[in-house]
Amino acid sequence: MLLSHLTSRRPACWLALSLVLIAVLIFAACGTSSQPDPATPDATVESHGATSDGESPSHADHATPGNDTVGQVAPADAVVINLPVVARATTLTRNDLRVTQGETIRLSVTADEPGQIHLHGYDLTTDVSPDSPGELVFEATTAGAFSINYHVFAGDGTAQDSESHGDHQHGAETQTVESSVPIGVSITAEPDANGGIAVHIVPDGFRFAPELVDQPDTPGAGHAHIYMDGVKLGRVFEHDHHIADVSPGDHEIRVSLNTNDHAELTIDGSGVEDIVTVTVPDVGQHAGHGHTSDDTGGHDHGEHQEIVAEVHLGNLEVYP
Repeated sequence: MLLSHLTSRRPACWLALSLVLIAVLIFAACGTSSQPDPATPDATVESHGATSDGESPSHADHATPGNDTVGQVAPADAVVINLPVVARATTLTRNDLRVTQGETIRLSVTADEPGQIHLHGYDLTTDVSPDSPGELVFEATTAGAFSINYHVFAGDGTAQDSESHGDHQHGAETQTVESSVPIGVSITAEPDANGGIAVHIVPDGFRFAPELVDQPDTPGAGHAHIYMDGVKLGRVFEHDHHIADVSPGDHEIRVSLNTNDHAELTIDGSGVEDIVTVTVPDVGQHAGHGHTSDDTGGHDHGEHQEIVAEVHLGNLEVYP
């Protein structure tokens, strides 16, 4: 009797059990969908989109300025290079002047003489003096090696034989090296309207290689040294060189070709050089005092200063 009673109610029991199971499944599905997905974009940004100080490292948040930011305040993520110049030389090495293309550079310069820093290639300049450091802030947009030259202004105790300064620290100024390849050089020198001299250098079988400076000799490559009236003005890495505010009269200009490590190159024992004489007219310049005919008497502008020496401090090496 009991068996027949249970058998008669089996369909109703199975129906009730099925309804309970369906309700449980629906509740479980709804509860799961309400939990946050750890792989959603929002979760990824929260865990990887901020630096240790909580700021986003995106390029939009740290916009890198271009070369028109020279003289402006450097951003916090700029690469800082401190360049001290003492006795017309610096102790920085090539490793100190290596940067990566795209970085913002803050080149901060101190010097014990008044002058102007010129970063060739980027064509950037800044004045510097013992009481006023100079600074260049720019984006290293172009890869390569770019010469950093120091144009020394005339001043108390500075208008002396620059041969005693400049490259003296290299200890190779009086050495000579016989060139293993045929090379030569010719120069022209013309006075300009402001009492300066424009020198044009034409090497033959030889290329200027500022990226190789201080390295061993490379046949057919190196740089030039320029002299006026027997006084060395500095190194030259380009075909054109300007000497500012020269006293009126005749002046002897000599340019020699040199190895990467600053020895003078020779052919058959004779120096590879050229010498010309140029006559500078009197246009109102007063050599030794930093004034030209259009100078207002101040020393605020480098173009009005007499440059008594040009010294190569090193190369900014920008790597891709």
